[in-house]
Amino acid sequence: MKKMKKIILIIIGTILVGCSNKLDKNNIEKFVIEHFEVQTDSVGAVKAMDENISDSIILFNLSNGWVGRPDWVNDVTKIKSEWFYEDSIITEITDIEIIGSIASVYGNTSWFVSGVKTARAGFHSVIAKEKGKLVFKRHSWMNWDINRSANSFVWPSTKVEGALDLYNEMRSAMANLRNNDALAYSDSLVKIDPNLAVAHVGKMHYLFMKGKSSELNELIKEIEPKIKNASLAEKYYINTLSPSSSREEVLKKYETALVYAANDPLLRGWYAYYLEDIDERIANINIGLKRFPENIVLNNMMAYLMLEKGDIEAAKAHININMTIHPDEPNVYDSMGDILLASGDTLKAKEMFLTAFELSRNLTTGAEEFFNVSKEKADAIN
Repeated sequence: MKKMKKIILIIIGTILVGCSNKLDKNNIEKFVIEHFEVQTDSVGAVKAMDENISDSIILFNLSNGWVGRPDWVNDVTKIKSEWFYEDSIITEITDIEIIGSIASVYGNTSWFVSGVKTARAGFHSVIAKEKGKLVFKRHSWMNWDINRSANSFVWPSTKVEGALDLYNEMRSAMANLRNNDALAYSDSLVKIDPNLAVAHVGKMHYLFMKGKSSELNELIKEIEPKIKNASLAEKYYINTLSPSSSREEVLKKYETALVYAANDPLLRGWYAYYLEDIDERIANINIGLKRFPENIVLNNMMAYLMLEKGDIEAAKAHININMTIHPDEPNVYDSMGDILLASGDTLKAKEMFLTAFELSRNLTTGAEEFFNVSKEKADAIN
């Protein structure tokens, strides 16, 4: 009799375990949607990654994603909270098929910043139960709406470890007119990869912004042997930073460079800067924003163009995107200060100018030299 009871208990236990591991489509849909949509909160996002991902997860990238875009990692200590900055995320499940103890889930996710959809991607996930709770066992992103033309950027021809990170930091500094930073990153990049021609563009930018044409010409002569080994995109990018005798010559250089790097935001931004007709400039920036709606250069330029058109609210909207994604970048606060000042909100404008100046002092390479102008703007407001 005791033996029979044990057998019955084992059978009941097996049934209960089986029931606890049974998958339900409604629960799976809710689990997947909540996993992504909670990522509007950076703390919640990291927690979701920690709790909802299997220790044995395998990740795939089936998209033509942007080179250098961080892939998801299972080690929660490597997940950075700054990856999660969107203020709205919408996930739609298109198909769920339960196959025994696993579920195959297809769907798509859209990310929004200040009401602007900055990205959309499809995904396929394999969901299962571990220790009584749902987890991601496999996950792949595919069909990103943005970044499909990743190759039409000016990517550095280097395989040196750390070079791509330095290159991106250098270009970010150039984009935000942190000229001393651009120079410092450029010098560091040259040290680790002395044969890389585009390693010098940060210094070229610095000399250009300082109006040091003779030193710029000397630098161009110095790097000529390296240019021979550069890609066409790199070659024509470098050429845009060489001294020019007229606006027409500058525009021609940028037009040629854009043939080989049509989606490069820095090239498109500077090209628009040199165009004279405001509607042409707006149209050109819009081309870039359709591809990269969260790009800091393009949003900053469009903000000033909207300001010139008298559309204060549109100008604010573009800078709000930059402030959300780049909260430590001095230039975005200086730009918002200009817009608020034009709108008559002098108190808020002064606050923005002072924030820009203070943030610039936190940077390591003397960016406050440029943002002294932000302090001067603040001091000029009574």
